[in-house]
Amino acid sequence: MRRFFINPDTVIDQEILLSEQESHHIARVLRLGIGTSLQLLDGRGNIHDAEIIAMGNQLKLRLISSVHIKQQGVPLRVCQSVLKGRNMELLMQKCTELGVSEFTPYYSDRCQWKKSKLSSISEKYDRWQRIIEEACKQCNNPIKMQLMPLLSFEKMLVQQDNSAQKILFWEEEIQEHSLHSYPLQNGNSGLQIVFGPEGGFPTTEVECAKQAGFQILSLGPRILKAETANIAAVSIIQYLLGNM
Repeated sequence: MRRFFINPDTVIDQEILLSEQESHHIARVLRLGIGTSLQLLDGRGNIHDAEIIAMGNQLKLRLISSVHIKQQGVPLRVCQSVLKGRNMELLMQKCTELGVSEFTPYYSDRCQWKKSKLSSISEKYDRWQRIIEEACKQCNNPIKMQLMPLLSFEKMLVQQDNSAQKILFWEEEIQEHSLHSYPLQNGNSGLQIVFGPEGGFPTTEVECAKQAGFQILSLGPRILKAETANIAAVSIIQYLLGNM
């Protein structure tokens, strides 16, 4: 059955009227017709099975059944310094597939984006949201990863309350301080984990993170590319938390 994301504010009744944009995509692009069964996701855990009963600028669907899936596991919030090229798109996709709750892009001292061009990142958000939705559909996750606004490094450090466990990964940290030896919390407050840019963190930013309550950890002796470090650490942490 094909899955489609709908606006969470869509009125769900015995008959559902889709927006013109959603209707155009289903009827004109995918060429689905009357009698086709669809699954509608609102990104908040609500899943609606429905059937197309009338065509037009706004498709009319008949509701068959609804179910709500609660968020399970320990919330994991990922903060990533913006990367060049399409690496951010890769991370949006993989973090969604791995069950990350929240993703915050931020800019830091060694970010390879010029500060004068950081404002253009907002233009990428629509595409990033589509990538997240497609990844949700692919991995059958009805709860969409929340994409947060772009922040400065300083504001990112204080975006979560103090009850959340906070970790920053730094390639220059001693290897004795790693996920092998550091206990992870399993509480509802969850974890906030931070990854740096291609050039890594300067010691000044690491010190700021320490003062903000972050534990500084190593990912081992290898120097990993920024996107590899993110995917590897998220996978390990989700496994350790029982989220996989």
